[in-house]
Amino acid sequence: MVTEVLLACYNGEKYLPRLLASLIAQAGAEFRVLMQDDGSRDGTVKLLQRQAEADGRFILAQDASPARIHGAIGNFWSLLGQARADYTALCDQDDVWRPDRLRAGLEAMKEAEARWGRETPLMVHSDARVVDADGNALHESFFAHQGWDFRAVTLPRLLVQNNVTGCTVLINRPLRELALRCGNPADMYMHDWFLALTAAAFGHVVCLPRPLVDYRQHGNNEMGASAAGLAERGVRALSARARGKARIALTYRHTRSFAAAYGPLLPGPARKIIEDYLALERKAKPARVWGILRGGYRMQSPVTRAGQIFFC
Repeated sequence: MVTEVLLACYNGEKYLPRLLASLIAQAGAEFRVLMQDDGSRDGTVKLLQRQAEADGRFILAQDASPARIHGAIGNFWSLLGQARADYTALCDQDDVWRPDRLRAGLEAMKEAEARWGRETPLMVHSDARVVDADGNALHESFFAHQGWDFRAVTLPRLLVQNNVTGCTVLINRPLRELALRCGNPADMYMHDWFLALTAAAFGHVVCLPRPLVDYRQHGNNEMGASAAGLAERGVRALSARARGKARIALTYRHTRSFAAAYGPLLPGPARKIIEDYLALERKAKPARVWGILRGGYRMQSPVTRAGQIFFC
C-alpha cells in the first residue's frame, strides 16, 4: 500500500538535497512524494523538476486555484487536498528523515486501526532530534528539550498546548477528509495543531516516543525549537506577564475557531470538553484554576503549567 508524502517547498534549495536523499532511503514502505513549490526565488523549482524526472515516485503538484492561500499552512492544505492515498505524511523541506520514519509510523497506524477501526480519524506523530543548520545534533530529543509530555494526546491537553510537530506526522484518510471538509487554512494558527485537535476530538492521536526525523533549526524556520534551555525559558515565561497572558488568550481564540470549524459535527464528549474550557475564560481566577485542574486542561511541563496557573 502506497503512502503519500506531502512536501511543501519555499526557497529550500540549500537543504532539499539531503531531505530528498533521506526520502529515497526510506526502508520497508512504498511511497510517492507530492512536491509543491510556493513561489521560490532560488533554485528550488529546478531541483524539484530534476528529482521528478529522475524518479517517478516524485511528482510535481501545481495548484493554480485563485483561492489558494500561500504560506506554509496554505501550501500543506493545498497538498492535502490533492492527496489520494489512504495514508499521508507531512514533510518539511529542510529536515532529514530517519530510514524507518515511514515504516515506524505505518506500523503504529496499523496498530491504531486494529484497536479503534479503519474509519476512525487517526494521527501518528513522533519525537525528533534537533540539529543545527549543518546537521550537527543540538538535542537528541525535541520533547525533552521543550519539556513536552508524550502522554499529552487527549483533547483537553492539546487544546492548551500543541506537541505535534508537522514533519513527524502521519494521518489516515478519514482524518484527512474530515479536516479538509471543515478546516479553513486562513483561520488556523498552524495546520499540525488543527489536525491534532481534529484527531483528538473525532478519533485518536498516537505519539511515538523516539526521534524519527532530524529537525533542522536555522534562521528561516517558520516555527521551531527554542534556543534557550527549559529552566531559562521558565524564568523568562514567569517574568513576562503580557506574553504569558497572550499565550493563554491564544488557546481560547484557537479553541473557538476550532469549534466553529466543526460546529454540530463535533461529538458530544468533545463538544462538552470545548465548551467547558471556553467557559473558564469568563470565570473568576480561583474558578478558572479549579476548572483547569479538574478538566485536565494542563500544559505539558512543570514550567508551562506554573505559567498557565499564574497567568490564567
